[in-house]
Amino acid sequence: MTSNTRDLTLGAATLDDVAALSRLEASYYPDDGYPAPLFYQALHQWPDLLKVARVQFAQSSLLAGYCMGAPGQEPQQLWLMSLLVDQTQRGMGLGKRLLQHWLQHVTQSGYRAIWLSVAPSNEAAIKLYQACGFVIQETKKDYLGIGEDRHVMRYDAPAKD
Repeated sequence: MTSNTRDLTLGAATLDDVAALSRLEASYYPDDGYPAPLFYQALHQWPDLLKVARVQFAQSSLLAGYCMGAPGQEPQQLWLMSLLVDQTQRGMGLGKRLLQHWLQHVTQSGYRAIWLSVAPSNEAAIKLYQACGFVIQETKKDYLGIGEDRHVMRYDAPAKD
Protein backbone atom coordinates (compact mmCIF):
# COMPACT_ATOMS: atom_id res chain seq x y z
CA MET A 1 0.00 0.00 0.00
CA THR A 2 1.09 3.51 -0.67
CA SER A 3 -0.38 6.84 0.16
CA ASN A 4 -0.11 10.36 -1.10
CA THR A 5 -1.29 13.65 0.34
CA ARG A 6 -4.68 13.61 -1.40
CA ASP A 7 -5.44 10.27 0.26
CA LEU A 8 -4.61 11.41 3.80
CA THR A 9 -6.96 12.96 6.34
CA LEU A 10 -5.98 14.02 9.84
CA GLY A 11 -8.61 14.51 12.49
CA ALA A 12 -10.24 13.56 15.75
CA ALA A 13 -10.56 9.93 16.77
CA THR A 14 -14.02 8.56 17.49
CA LEU A 15 -15.37 5.66 19.49
CA ASP A 16 -15.76 3.82 16.16
CA ASP A 17 -11.94 3.93 15.80
CA VAL A 18 -11.18 2.00 18.99
CA ALA A 19 -11.02 -1.46 17.37
CA ALA A 20 -8.61 -0.21 14.69
CA LEU A 21 -6.52 1.66 17.30
CA SER A 22 -6.28 -1.52 19.39
CA ARG A 23 -5.25 -3.60 16.36
CA LEU A 24 -2.58 -1.08 15.40
CA GLU A 25 -1.25 -0.97 18.96
CA ALA A 26 -1.20 -4.79 19.26
CA SER A 27 0.64 -5.11 15.95
CA TYR A 28 3.63 -3.33 17.52
CA TYR A 29 3.25 -4.16 21.18
CA PRO A 30 1.54 -7.56 21.47
CA ASP A 31 2.47 -8.02 25.14
CA ASP A 32 2.23 -4.55 26.62
CA GLY A 33 0.38 -2.28 24.22
CA TYR A 34 -2.48 -0.07 25.21
CA PRO A 35 -5.73 -2.07 25.46
CA ALA A 36 -9.07 -0.98 24.00
CA PRO A 37 -10.40 0.27 27.38
CA LEU A 38 -7.57 2.82 27.53
CA PHE A 39 -8.59 4.26 24.16
CA TYR A 40 -12.23 4.40 25.28
CA GLN A 41 -11.16 6.15 28.49
CA ALA A 42 -8.96 8.62 26.59
CA LEU A 43 -11.83 9.47 24.26
CA HIS A 44 -14.14 10.06 27.23
CA GLN A 45 -11.67 12.08 29.30
CA TRP A 46 -9.58 13.90 26.68
CA PRO A 47 -11.33 13.61 23.31
CA ASP A 48 -9.37 16.52 21.83
CA LEU A 49 -6.03 14.86 22.60
CA LEU A 50 -6.45 11.75 20.44
CA LYS A 51 -5.94 12.37 16.73
CA VAL A 52 -5.82 9.87 13.89
CA ALA A 53 -4.52 9.69 10.34
CA ARG A 54 -6.64 7.94 7.74
CA VAL A 55 -5.53 6.90 4.28
CA GLN A 56 -8.25 6.46 1.69
CA PHE A 57 -7.80 3.88 -1.04
CA ALA A 58 -10.09 3.17 -4.00
CA GLN A 59 -12.24 0.64 -2.14
CA SER A 60 -11.29 1.05 1.51
CA SER A 61 -9.66 3.21 4.13
CA LEU A 62 -7.01 2.52 6.71
CA LEU A 63 -6.54 4.05 10.13
CA ALA A 64 -2.86 4.59 9.43
CA GLY A 65 -1.70 6.19 12.65
CA TYR A 66 -2.59 7.95 15.85
CA CYS A 67 -1.24 10.48 18.29
CA MET A 68 -2.50 10.52 21.88
CA GLY A 69 -1.84 12.88 24.73
CA ALA A 70 -2.77 13.27 28.37
CA PRO A 71 -2.63 16.35 30.60
CA GLY A 72 0.32 16.67 32.97
CA GLN A 73 0.30 17.77 36.58
CA GLU A 74 1.29 21.34 35.87
CA PRO A 75 -0.98 23.93 34.19
CA GLN A 76 -0.53 24.02 30.40
CA GLN A 77 1.55 20.80 30.54
CA LEU A 78 0.79 17.87 28.27
CA TRP A 79 2.34 14.45 27.72
CA LEU A 80 2.50 12.81 24.32
CA MET A 81 1.64 9.28 25.36
CA SER A 82 1.95 7.63 21.97
CA LEU A 83 2.57 8.27 18.31
CA LEU A 84 2.25 5.20 16.13
CA VAL A 85 2.10 4.74 12.36
CA ASP A 86 1.06 1.56 10.57
CA GLN A 87 4.06 -0.33 9.20
CA THR A 88 2.72 -0.09 5.62
CA GLN A 89 2.59 3.70 5.86
CA ARG A 90 6.02 4.42 7.34
CA GLY A 91 8.67 6.35 5.48
CA MET A 92 6.22 8.64 3.67
CA GLY A 93 6.10 11.53 6.12
CA LEU A 94 2.80 10.54 7.70
CA GLY A 95 4.19 10.50 11.25
CA LYS A 96 5.62 13.98 10.87
CA ARG A 97 2.40 15.36 9.42
CA LEU A 98 0.34 13.73 12.16
CA LEU A 99 2.63 15.04 14.91
CA GLN A 100 2.67 18.56 13.45
CA HIS A 101 -1.15 18.50 13.19
CA TRP A 102 -1.43 17.33 16.81
CA LEU A 103 1.08 19.91 18.09
CA GLN A 104 -0.74 22.70 16.29
CA HIS A 105 -4.03 21.61 17.79
CA VAL A 106 -2.80 21.22 21.37
CA THR A 107 -0.87 24.49 21.39
CA GLN A 108 -3.93 26.31 20.05
CA SER A 109 -5.81 24.70 22.95
CA GLY A 110 -3.42 26.37 25.41
CA TYR A 111 -0.83 23.72 26.16
CA ARG A 112 2.63 25.28 26.29
CA ALA A 113 5.01 22.50 27.46
CA ILE A 114 4.65 19.12 25.76
CA TRP A 115 6.66 16.22 27.13
CA LEU A 116 7.33 12.66 25.97
CA SER A 117 9.57 9.73 26.69
CA VAL A 118 11.23 7.58 24.03
CA ALA A 119 13.64 4.64 24.04
CA PRO A 120 17.20 5.84 23.37
CA SER A 121 17.50 3.09 20.75
CA ASN A 122 14.51 4.40 18.78
CA GLU A 123 16.60 6.64 16.56
CA ALA A 124 13.90 7.20 13.93
CA ALA A 125 11.44 8.48 16.54
CA ILE A 126 14.06 10.70 18.18
CA LYS A 127 14.94 12.20 14.80
CA LEU A 128 11.23 12.86 14.08
CA TYR A 129 10.66 14.46 17.48
CA GLN A 130 13.73 16.67 17.11
CA ALA A 131 12.64 17.72 13.60
CA CYS A 132 9.36 18.87 15.15
CA GLY A 133 11.06 20.89 17.89
CA PHE A 134 11.44 18.47 20.82
CA VAL A 135 14.68 18.62 22.80
CA ILE A 136 16.13 15.86 25.00
CA GLN A 137 16.03 17.07 28.61
CA GLU A 138 17.54 14.00 30.26
CA THR A 139 17.90 10.24 30.04
CA LYS A 140 16.26 8.33 32.88
CA LYS A 141 17.40 4.84 33.75
CA ASP A 142 14.66 2.23 34.30
CA TYR A 143 11.97 4.84 33.47
CA LEU A 144 9.43 2.19 32.44
CA GLY A 145 10.84 -0.59 34.60
CA ILE A 146 14.12 -2.44 34.86
CA GLY A 147 16.14 -2.05 31.67
CA GLU A 148 13.59 0.33 30.14
CA ASP A 149 15.59 3.55 29.95
CA ARG A 150 14.04 6.58 28.25
CA HIS A 151 15.01 9.95 26.91
CA VAL A 152 12.64 12.55 28.30
CA MET A 153 12.02 15.21 25.66
CA ARG A 154 10.24 18.56 25.77
CA TYR A 155 8.62 20.82 23.21
CA ASP A 156 7.93 24.44 24.13
CA ALA A 157 5.12 26.04 22.19
CA PRO A 158 5.96 29.29 20.42
CA ALA A 159 4.92 32.41 22.30
CA LYS A 160 1.47 33.71 21.44
CA ASP A 161 1.30 37.05 19.68
